[in-house]
Amino acid sequence: MQKSRHASWARHLDGIADELLRLCIACDVRLDKPETIERIIRNDPTVCGRHNPIGFHKLHSLVIATYDSLKKSIDRIGPEETRLIAEAIIERIAHQRALGESASGEIPSTDTQATDPEPNP
Repeated sequence: MQKSRHASWARHLDGIADELLRLCIACDVRLDKPETIERIIRNDPTVCGRHNPIGFHKLHSLVIATYDSLKKSIDRIGPEETRLIAEAIIERIAHQRALGESASGEIPSTDTQATDPEPNP
């Protein structure tokens, strides 16, 4: 992830992203699919590919909390810096997902979310 002038916000949002990723794996949910986040917010557990009521409850709560954290970040450090942090996190997760899919023998997705980021210096 690129260095942010607001390292504490970058760490905070990155930590949220890591936990979202773990819960999505536990519940077999792809956040990049259309309407997935809206279904989670509506508390619709059928969005999950795996029955995991406890995991879905945690995922639902964290998605709601994520919006609150993003609003606070925008208020405190501005929309542009928040966007840059979010883009770096999305890029990191897409790279991890592509590596995981390659390791499992599946062909990585070619959508814009799964492109390899430039190597860090």
